[in-house]
Amino acid sequence: MSDYPYSLPTHEPQPEENQEQATPAAAAVAGEAPLISYALESFSLNKRYPHRTENALTDLNLQIPEGQVYGLIGANGAGKTTFLKICATLLAPTSGDVKIMGISIKREPDKVRRLIGYVPDEFGLYTEMQVGEYLEFFASCYGLHGKKRTRLVNELLQLVDLADKRKEPLLGMSRGMKQRLCLAHSLLHDPKVLLLDEPASGVDPRARFELRELVRELSRMGKTVVVSSHVLADLEDVCHSIAIIQRGKVVANGTTPEVADSFGGSALRTVTLRVLTRLDLLRAQEAAHNFMQTVSESIVVDEEARRLEVDIEGNEASCADFLSYLNRVGVNVASFGQKAARLEEYFLREESI
Repeated sequence: MSDYPYSLPTHEPQPEENQEQATPAAAAVAGEAPLISYALESFSLNKRYPHRTENALTDLNLQIPEGQVYGLIGANGAGKTTFLKICATLLAPTSGDVKIMGISIKREPDKVRRLIGYVPDEFGLYTEMQVGEYLEFFASCYGLHGKKRTRLVNELLQLVDLADKRKEPLLGMSRGMKQRLCLAHSLLHDPKVLLLDEPASGVDPRARFELRELVRELSRMGKTVVVSSHVLADLEDVCHSIAIIQRGKVVANGTTPEVADSFGGSALRTVTLRVLTRLDLLRAQEAAHNFMQTVSESIVVDEEARRLEVDIEGNEASCADFLSYLNRVGVNVASFGQKAARLEEYFLREESI
């Protein structure tokens, strides 16, 4: 059996037989609200750099439940890196606090460091080393030696899909491979919380896909993963919840639908319909204008395919109302479909305000 949890699920120590525990399930049975354990909490967090007129972070409050993949989304300079550095105890806040698994970064930073793994946007590597040698060196720094160290390094290389690169020098490795190696490095001490700063920056599409799959695997292993990006598509499909940061402030947070609602008050949905004739297409276009009092930019017409795409503010019921309206005005609809807008569309709308 492995001495390290990367080939097997991590199991928490079992409580003593007579020890009472206030578990979420027990709370539910007792009729109480289930307890939520937070892996990361920030409290009125502020950071101002010297000689800057504006705060890098302003009154930033977040609560990230254990086991979630949580995305921090924002343009370059929004404050994501500052926040993650503070969480990693690499930067002191001007005021406020952060707790990792209930432990304050200000009062007990050494304990916090044992709980976190941090992968920065810019990372330095000993380029004269080989991949396996690099991990074994840092495993030694954690007091791991002999067969236990070798087994751990092998498991981590397998996890990040670098097992066949063990003997390769770091010099000349692609950025995507370096990112995965640094992630393996951050996992050496089996942290509960991972802080990943722009891990998809500067890597090719395949590397981004592999990164998303790796983040999903870490989540299945019970890790809490906090990941930042300015590329929204990198996070939308992998995160349980997100926070959008602008100019050092959280402007929205929650699940994707919750964030969308907080931006526009109602969700944005794209309706795609095909009609039988060109006359139906003209009628459908006029009907869309009348139904929504919308501008022409939100309607896309494909005359060759007799297809119309319309952006509608609302929910599925709104789309059903639109279809009923088309029928009432005599449009012969051959097919009708609708989908929710991606998070990026909401973000771009908010950024333009």
